[in-house]
Amino acid sequence: MHSLEPEEEDYLFCPSLDWDDLYTEETFGDRLRLFYSQFNSSTRALLDDALFREIEQGSIVVSLEILCENNIIYKRLIQKHQKIGNEIRWIWPETVTQLVIGIYTPDWYGQVFELS
Repeated sequence: MHSLEPEEEDYLFCPSLDWDDLYTEETFGDRLRLFYSQFNSSTRALLDDALFREIEQGSIVVSLEILCENNIIYKRLIQKHQKIGNEIRWIWPETVTQLVIGIYTPDWYGQVFELS
């Protein structure tokens, strides 16, 4: 039987782990989850049906593309492009300079917003 509080000598056998050393690189999924969590429920509902893509130039992410499945979601996200752009600047501060909101159909169309 072991107590819930480990004794001092137990620490010799179980060294503490520094999680930052184990996970040094952030993935696109990590950043996307952080991005998604910054919005209220109405904006999250719009983003739920969207596809996200990082556009790279020379292995550096320069643009985030949000692809909607219909015109209604597209128009609502266009209205919220400033809030979305602010969150992108906060999460991808070094590299991302553009936000692209579009519709994925056979004839792709959308708008490009410069983030400066």
